[in-house]
Amino acid sequence: MKGISPIVAAVLLIAITMTIAGVLAYWSSTFVSTSLPTENSTSAQCRVAQFEFLNCKYNSTAQTIIFSVNNVRSVDLGNLTAYIEYSNGTVSNVIPLNGSLPANTFKSFSVSSVSSDFSSILVKTICPDVSRSSSCTR
Repeated sequence: MKGISPIVAAVLLIAITMTIAGVLAYWSSTFVSTSLPTENSTSAQCRVAQFEFLNCKYNSTAQTIIFSVNNVRSVDLGNLTAYIEYSNGTVSNVIPLNGSLPANTFKSFSVSSVSSDFSSILVKTICPDVSRSSSCTR
C-alpha cells in the first residue's frame, strides 16, 4: 500500500496551517478589541481644547467682573464655571456661567456681587485640565 504523495501532503499541510492562522487572527482581533478601553468623545475633545482670556475688568460701582474669553480651538467647550479667588486665600463657590463656548469664537460674561478684595477669577470647563485664571484691571 502506498502513502499519499508528497505534493498532496504539502497542500494539506499548507491548508491546515492557513486554517489555524485564520482562526487565531480572528480570535486575537476580537480579544484585543474587547479588552482595550475605549476613549469617550469628551476625553478626545479635551486633549485639543484651549481657551484664553481676552480682557477682564472690574466695575467697583456695580461690584461686577466683566470678562471675555476666546476659544482658540475647533471644539466646543461646555459647562463653563467661574471661581473668584480673594486676597485672603479663600475661593468662592462654583459660579455657573450658563452656556458653552462654541469652537473658534469669543464670548463675554459677567459675574456680579464680587467684593473689591478679590485677586483673580478662575474659569474652568468640563475638561479637567482646561482652565485659565486672570487678574482683572480695576
